[in-house]
Amino acid sequence: MNDFCPSTEKCPIFAGLLQGKEFTTKTYQEKYCKAGIEGRLMCKRWQVSQKFGKCPPDLLPNSTKSLDEIAKQYGYSV
Repeated sequence: MNDFCPSTEKCPIFAGLLQGKEFTTKTYQEKYCKAGIEGRLMCKRWQVSQKFGKCPPDLLPNSTKSLDEIAKQYGYSV
């Protein structure tokens, strides 16, 4: 499948934020970054970017926090 997330170029997860955790990075990339719209819709980073126009660099795609919790933590306007 070649339907990569359009944010991969600037995404720290895709670029290797998790240094030394290659298996985890590859798993995230396959499940979220390279899985088309279905993957993006599950990705918390994508959800936050869509709602707030930006995403904290340390947010993981499988975060269990709600968008409201993330907004409060990072000072984003709801």
